[in-house]
This record gives sequence, C-alpha cells and structure tokens, in this order.
Amino acid sequence: MPESKGRRKSKRVSRPTPPKSASRGKKAKESSKLYVAVMFGLMALGVLLVVTRYVLDTPSWLLLVGLASMGGGFLMTTNYH
Repeated sequence: MPESKGRRKSKRVSRPTPPKSASRGKKAKESSKLYVAVMFGLMALGVLLVVTRYVLDTPSWLLLVGLASMGGGFLMTTNYH
C-alpha cells in the first residue's frame, strides 16, 4: 500500500490578529445597582399585578398597569450594561 506524502509545513508562523476594539484601554460601562433593581422590580411588579388580576378578579385596568410595568422593565434591559 503506498503512503501519502503529506503536506509541507510552511516556515512562516502566522498568528491570528487580535480584533480591533474601539474601546481599547477603556473600562467597560456597567449599570448601577439601582438601575438593575428598578428594572427587575418593574418586571416583578408587573407579573404580580397580572397574576393578582386573574386570581382575585380585580378590575381590568390593573392588567394594563401590570403589562405596562413589565414592558417598562423589558425596555430598560436594552440599556443594561
């Protein structure tokens, strides 16, 4: 059975270039703890209001307030760092 010759190794060693970053040397932004607490608080309040609406059969405006609260919390996630 004949053997294959194989590939020749190049003499030059190429290294992958690091990705170019616009914020090189800068510290990444982080959201404050208050922002995170308000974001999750709005979402939790919204879920609580929606569940309360259906369990206790409260007025329908409570459902709208709950959905708006959840929506506000989810919109805040777009600016979360």
